[in-house]
Parts: sequence; C-alpha cells; structure tokens
Amino acid sequence: MPRIVRKIIHVDMDAFYASVEQRDDPQLRGKPVVVAWKGNRSVVCAASYEARSFGVRSAMPAVRAQRLCPDAIFVAPDFTRYRAVSRSVQDIFQRHTDLIEPLSLDEAYLDVTVNKTDLPTATLVARRIREQIRQELNLTASAGVAQNKFLAKLASDWRKPDGLFVLQPEETDAFLLPLPVGVPGRRCFAPVGRKSSLLPRRETSSGSGQTHRKAP
Repeated sequence: MPRIVRKIIHVDMDAFYASVEQRDDPQLRGKPVVVAWKGNRSVVCAASYEARSFGVRSAMPAVRAQRLCPDAIFVAPDFTRYRAVSRSVQDIFQRHTDLIEPLSLDEAYLDVTVNKTDLPTATLVARRIREQIRQELNLTASAGVAQNKFLAKLASDWRKPDGLFVLQPEETDAFLLPLPVGVPGRRCFAPVGRKSSLLPRRETSSGSGQTHRKAP
C-alpha cells in the first residue's frame, strides 16, 4: 500500500500587527511603524517592513528601535483588534480544512491532504487562501507548502513578504543540505549536515511572489 504524503501549509501573516495598523490608518501606510509602548522596559511587538529596513525587529527593546529608526511611528498595541482580525483569518482557513493548528494570532499550520473545496493541489489551496486574505481583509500572507510542518515553516519564510514557496518531497534533500547551520537569522536550522556551510540556492520567482514549480 503506498505511503500517503501529507500536504501541509504554513501560513504566516506579514508583519501582522503593523500591517493591521497601516490598513486601518491610511496615514501610516508606507511609513516605518513600530507596534510597542514607548518606555525603557517596553519591547517591540511588531515592525512594518519600512521599519525593518532600519534593523528594527520584533522582541527588540523599544529604546533600541527608536535609536535605529528615529522617525519611526510608535503605535500602542491593540490586541483586541488583532484577535478579531485573526479570527477572520481563521474563518478563511476553515473553508478549506478543519485540521488547523494555530501557533499564534498571525500564523498556523493547515493539513490539506484532503481539502474541503476539492482543489486538486495544496499549492492551489495556499494560493486561494492568500487571495481570500488579500481580497477580504486587505492584508498579505506568506505561505509554504511541504510534506511536514518543519519544512512548511521553512518554506513560508523563503518568499516573505507576500510570497508562496512549494517544496516537493523529492526536492527536500537538495533544499536542506545547503542551508547554513547555527547562524542567527532566517533560513537556518539546527540539524548538522556536511554541506551546511554552503549558501542556499535560490529559485526563480514571478512578480507575484510565487515560485515557478510544479504543484504537489
């Protein structure tokens, strides 16, 4: 009996809290937004991509963020609003599968080995979810498609922001072996491999942030 290959999607909302603030306040769009309370003991909850270009990152002390980006606009977190938007995102997920594992307000794993909309591939499910989030919530999400959660999470980071990356089972070794090990930052992982010091290979991408790869 052939082994069933799982189809897992990891969906990660792009700069979620900051994006919600920019969506709801047009004056913040295109500007460096830091979601945090000001103060010596405050930490950054989220930073827009404009603020990230200055080196601002989540969990960074707010005072350091202000030093890195003096023109940053600090916005106090509104978790009631973020939870409400997150529920709307979850509602979109539930149109496609009941097998949902939320990790936080802004990311989740979806098992779409069998999906509720009868789309033939996980790639099409991920594409439809991203389209619905954009059209209905005016937000963007990145997604990774793979055979397990670990790989799907790596894949979702590969084309951020607003991207889709698909990792086929037969491509796993070629994808993982070149990844750096033990280096802080993205595209790194813990297992040690003989070729771990090599730079990761890059994939060609369309203007929509989606990779040109066959769908599982």
